[in-house]
Amino acid sequence: MILIQTHLWRYALYRAYLNLVGEAAKLHLGWLWWFLEPIAMTAVFFAVFTYLRPMRGGGIENFTAFLIIGVTTWLWFANAVGNCTDVLVGARAIVSQMRLPKLLFPTIAVVSASLKQVFVFVVLLLFIGAMFGVSWTWLFLPLLAVTQLVIILATAAVVAFVCCCVRDVRFLVRSGLTLMMFCSGLFFSIDDLGAEWRFWFRLNPMAVIIEQYRAVLLHHSSPDVAWCLGAVAVGALFLFGLKWLYQRFDRTLTRRIIA
Repeated sequence: MILIQTHLWRYALYRAYLNLVGEAAKLHLGWLWWFLEPIAMTAVFFAVFTYLRPMRGGGIENFTAFLIIGVTTWLWFANAVGNCTDVLVGARAIVSQMRLPKLLFPTIAVVSASLKQVFVFVVLLLFIGAMFGVSWTWLFLPLLAVTQLVIILATAAVVAFVCCCVRDVRFLVRSGLTLMMFCSGLFFSIDDLGAEWRFWFRLNPMAVIIEQYRAVLLHHSSPDVAWCLGAVAVGALFLFGLKWLYQRFDRTLTRRIIA
């Protein structure tokens, strides 16, 4: 899938690497925060839904693993999309000096979040493997990762475009991500909901993705391959539509960025 010119991918990877190095350099614990963030978020939700709301956490087998899979998966999406609210405006210096495809900048933000996710996901697999063992179903993990990556790219590109055109929208993105998080089944199983609610919750693609990761890692069962392939196909078409949109309004975006 070529969203930007092939020769720009090397630049995107290099900028993503520099972003990660710069982020780590600003923090006292540096790279360690990549792992502490999902652990801290898991600990908060575990305490709330095990002790304050025991009817939720207590009713789910292996709730700690159930929760940490959901949190780790969600943070990849939330961090990548959340970082795109100001990604185009933040590129003002380079955009004012040279002409680059604007889709490059949300792509860099997604690549940065994805590189960070690789390290976090390795730790997650070590944790799950130690608790439940390794299964042949792990072979489906690359398919799930690609599916989620396509969803993230499409969402991040939309957020970056809209927030550049209407900057007030960035204040709504955080609230939207919070709402989406609570509808993603991080700390409850969607199967526990009434039949009339399951369909609506599963319209949230992140809810389905989290379910698929849990099926593979916790239950050693195959994911819904048809859904994943369908999501990738729809996402790819959507991304090519977004590529055209970015090209069509390139000058408008440039004016708004440097204004």
